[in-house]
Amino acid sequence: MSLEEFRESLTRADLRGALGLQLTDVEAQQVAADPASTQSWYSYWLTTIPTPPPPAPSSGETPPPAYDAPPPSYNAPPPAYDAPPPAYDAPPPAYAGAPTSEQTPDPAYAATAPYPGYEGAAGASAVYAGYASAPEGEPRKKSKVGLWVTLSILGALLLIAAVVVVVAFTTARHWTKTDVPEKPETFHSEEYETGRYDVSMDAVNPCTVNQDWTDCTNLMVATYTAACVGVELTETATLLCTDYSGAIDEMKALDGDGYYVATLGSYGNLTRTPEMDTRQVSNDDYEPAVTHEAVCYLEFIGECD
Repeated sequence: MSLEEFRESLTRADLRGALGLQLTDVEAQQVAADPASTQSWYSYWLTTIPTPPPPAPSSGETPPPAYDAPPPSYNAPPPAYDAPPPAYDAPPPAYAGAPTSEQTPDPAYAATAPYPGYEGAAGASAVYAGYASAPEGEPRKKSKVGLWVTLSILGALLLIAAVVVVVAFTTARHWTKTDVPEKPETFHSEEYETGRYDVSMDAVNPCTVNQDWTDCTNLMVATYTAACVGVELTETATLLCTDYSGAIDEMKALDGDGYYVATLGSYGNLTRTPEMDTRQVSNDDYEPAVTHEAVCYLEFIGECD
């Protein structure tokens, strides 16, 4: 297998299992992405391939000697990182026969395949820190049952939340809530002029005894004009002014040359005053109620009475 074929096999779990390399998917991707790491693992993988036994001797030939020579060196696998693997210059200890005190076999560099004459670690896989033994058959895949259960629970919770929100909005109650009650308007009483006038008459006659009749008549006309003419009169003032005007007309009818006032009558001076009335005037203190639109969801969320 070439280096490029080895690199491609690293990215595929089925081919990587056949290589016998104990690499996870992430570590295999890291090794394939780094040319130096790929070269190191490729060299390591070549050392794991067992050397085929020599061909059987033909008749008459002397059989080859027993395998007393040390087996081929098996280097530890390089780490699956971007940094180049450390050099393994020292050869591993030989595994022919029992180890001596100076030559103790290192379990971290056990052979991955048996070789003729060696029975101690036949079929054992390489053991090194950070890597587990190779699984039998297809590589084990991580179970996704827990993930699906979690997603199912989250989906159910989201669906329940959506249903609750829809029901809350469709059954919500809206109404106008009063924050500050309305303040009614208040009034006060005040007097005002109605625009009409009252007329009163005193007991002092405008004329005098022995006064010329015409002069007396003119005085009564003057007081009548000042009090009753040119304004709107009340009902009482209208009656008084009408009576006063009749008296003036009677005096004019009785006037003659040399006539004078012998006695004073019952008519006096007229006085005009504005008519006053009482009315209710607003204090301009009305204040409308302060309200806002309230809403209640599910009878306990929001502003619920």
